[in-house]
Amino acid sequence: MRPLNIPVLVLILVIGAGFGAQMLETLAARGHSLPIAGWLTTLVLLALAAVLLAYGLPMRRYLQESEERRDKPSYAPRRHQIDLPTAYRTVLLARACAYTGAIMGGFFAGQALFLLITGTGDLLGAIFPTAAAAVSGIVLGVLGVIVERWGKLPPDGDGSAEGAEAGS
Repeated sequence: MRPLNIPVLVLILVIGAGFGAQMLETLAARGHSLPIAGWLTTLVLLALAAVLLAYGLPMRRYLQESEERRDKPSYAPRRHQIDLPTAYRTVLLARACAYTGAIMGGFFAGQALFLLITGTGDLLGAIFPTAAAAVSGIVLGVLGVIVERWGKLPPDGDGSAEGAEAGS
């Protein structure tokens, strides 16, 4: 499995921002009320980031311990355990969170910029919750990229230069 492509994620973020701003522009031009992201959206995105971190840290600890054991072999029992299907699912969850964070972060960033530039929404009721949802979406995307990189296995002893993804 190839690692996530950062420029593609940034492109998704920019397209999402354009779509979010255009959606509000279209609704405002037709006289409809504008949908505003609430604080619950921010909490849900941050909870998803916390779940991803809770699954990613054991994988990171296991791979760090494996690296230490490669440098200093030991017969002592392992402190950290993780099985291959769990590591693979964690990497897939991280990839999904990276894409979700890019989409949601861009979408809400576009909406927040539209509200800020046009002066349509009030500061506390519309702009802050929407900007907080945008920031939490971007945090989820960045954390998804980080956890996905944590799942990279070290190179094998056969002299290959690239490491394989966990579970691939």
